Amino acid sequence: MVTIIGGSSFARALRATQELQSRFDTELLRDTGPEGVAMTPAPDIQAEMAEVADNAGDMMAQFGRLRVYERKARRSEDFERILDSDVEEKLDDLVQMLRGSKVSVTTLIREARGRFRDDSDLLLAFHELRHRKTLGGDNVHIVDKALDEIMRGGNHKQIKAGINAALKAKVFGKRMQLDPAQLRKLYRQFLDFQDSYLVVYEDWIEQFGAGKRKWIMEYVSAALAYDMQSLDPSYGCAAEFGPLIATVRNVRMLSSADELFVDKVIDDADSCDRLVTEECALQLMLEGLKHPLEIECVLLNALGPVIVRLDPTSRSRLMQLVLRGFASVPIGLYSEVSARHALISIMQAMNDRLYRSERRRAPRDRTHRPH
Repeated sequence: MVTIIGGSSFARALRATQELQSRFDTELLRDTGPEGVAMTPAPDIQAEMAEVADNAGDMMAQFGRLRVYERKARRSEDFERILDSDVEEKLDDLVQMLRGSKVSVTTLIREARGRFRDDSDLLLAFHELRHRKTLGGDNVHIVDKALDEIMRGGNHKQIKAGINAALKAKVFGKRMQLDPAQLRKLYRQFLDFQDSYLVVYEDWIEQFGAGKRKWIMEYVSAALAYDMQSLDPSYGCAAEFGPLIATVRNVRMLSSADELFVDKVIDDADSCDRLVTEECALQLMLEGLKHPLEIECVLLNALGPVIVRLDPTSRSRLMQLVLRGFASVPIGLYSEVSARHALISIMQAMNDRLYRSERRRAPRDRTHRPH
């Protein structure tokens, strides 16, 4: 456990060390031998000296850590939300500029924008400048005017979304080893997305890969919740978040369904020579949900190269797995109930044809088998 100590505690520790050193010198003189040679100091004094020396070293280290904690405490939440690099250095440049000759609002914005390209970062940087006590009254007035100018000329929803999603972007960016600015951009895109949840999910997979799709879903869900609960949300009223909440709910349902579907399709991997990958199965499910009446074409596009390499028995088994996979998808993820029924019926008809073809082929194989 780290104990933070103040200046008075440190002074007391130094006085204790000095008093102990005086006692040590007294004991040393008392134990001087007949030839004037110093004898070994008393063991308890030696041990006490070593303990105090260790404590003093610990307190010096804690004092250094205290300075670090103080520096971090001075950083406001606005500072932590800035995703640009070298933030402290860039802010110091702007402070020095304001302390120098009189700077116009236009010049200040131009110089700040050259350092903070993103409007959310730019606004946060000015908020951070305004909170710093080193600025005089006139400079605070200039910063206020700059803030007003940025909000007048910027996209309010996008700026607020970038600010509210920043901390979540940092956390999830670290987990996924992605640039937080990229995740901030993703959340802004999500707010403006007009397509269905299927297209949203596909877009995430295309941008970040199938392996990160669950993390991306969790990030967007967390960012949306934080945005809605913030003091200055992206939208003016809660009702405007309704369609986004519905999209996230459907994406969560889709995420659970894709896990079941993929598990079912690649479950019998040995019999299919491990040719069906997770990405392949995922593409099949998403395209099938988007185009249920064209499932035959979807199957050929997704699994065609795999199917032609399988023997009839393995091919039939794979089709059975795909049928079970689509049957496990909740009805709510289909555009309508009739679409699910149509897809299942088409798949069953395909499987029946494969089964009959396999039955007809079996006698011929036995006939041509060498005796």
